[in-house]
Amino acid sequence: ADTREEEEMNSCRAAPASPTEDEDLLTEILLRLPARPSSLPRASLVCKSWRRLVTDPQFVRRFWAKHREAPIVGLFVQQNLDEFTFMSIWERPDVIPPERFSLRVDGIQGGVWSFRGCRHGRVVFTNHERIGYGVREVLVWDPVTGDRRCLGLPCHPGHDWSKSHVQAEVHCVARDKGHVHGACHWSPFKVVLACADKGVARACDTPSHLVGSRSILVGNILYWFLFGARIGILELDLDSQNLAVIDMPPDADALQGDLLLSTLGGGLGFITVLGDDLQLWVRMTDSDGVAGWMPGHTIDPYELLALKSGEWIKRVMGIAADVNVMVVSTRIGVFMVHLESLQFEKIFESNTFPDLPPTIYTYPFTSFCAAGNSICS
Repeated sequence: ADTREEEEMNSCRAAPASPTEDEDLLTEILLRLPARPSSLPRASLVCKSWRRLVTDPQFVRRFWAKHREAPIVGLFVQQNLDEFTFMSIWERPDVIPPERFSLRVDGIQGGVWSFRGCRHGRVVFTNHERIGYGVREVLVWDPVTGDRRCLGLPCHPGHDWSKSHVQAEVHCVARDKGHVHGACHWSPFKVVLACADKGVARACDTPSHLVGSRSILVGNILYWFLFGARIGILELDLDSQNLAVIDMPPDADALQGDLLLSTLGGGLGFITVLGDDLQLWVRMTDSDGVAGWMPGHTIDPYELLALKSGEWIKRVMGIAADVNVMVVSTRIGVFMVHLESLQFEKIFESNTFPDLPPTIYTYPFTSFCAAGNSICS
């Protein structure tokens, strides 16, 4: 009896279980890790039980749902159609080496593979002859998983894609159903081709002859700028498959490249240069249901970024519509500006892009898992 009582007393004096031994509590702790490339890979190295937990698909889905939108992990920098590189915007341990997100496409098929853009964790390329703009094939690449899909061209009666100036966009089907960004790596995707030759853009009855190189996805509608005899915006409703052209406001003639954006209320907007300032335009609908353009807020880069005279070079290098972030270059570095809060952060020093020729474009790339660990792919 004395021995039994002593064992019970020793049991009562035993240290309580560690919080990390309670799997439900540990799950709640790990779900609150920051949405950075190194977070889950580093947690998986602690022990076998942690690795089993953070690699569980149900946990990963909850992690995505907790953080909602994936962060920007870097920029794809395009100096010309067939040359691009990846630049991570974070320091160690979150930095992603450029070779991690590099792709050799020259051996897939003859001709030239052109970088067209990225969205929802995927990158799209088009293949064409060395002379001309025609498209012969489309390649969709997931840098995180390494998955590559070569796609043929759609049959469009009376239209030859190989003889048109074509833009290509990729779109995650999971977004149509309201799923979070992380699901895009395993979700089916759509590819949209657009041109302003006889065929696609001609259906809009527009005299324009060139589709802008970058698009914006607002809700389930894709938009491109149309350049030519007049400037307009090509609208493609992915649900109804209807095309339309939106006229530009008459006094918005100083476009900053072809940068469209999504406004705070989920509408359409674009940026023009007004002297040294950036002018935001937004499309709004009045009480009668008539849509029109209204000037939004004006961004003074000198005031916002605390620049000195001559340091602003009037250059917007890219916009990440998913997270409403604008990338601007100055003589003292490259900044990311969050358009909703107008908060900013410096991501590159001035020597990153020595002279920033006007042919350089950047495409912000968003992803939850991008560090190259097996739990990401």
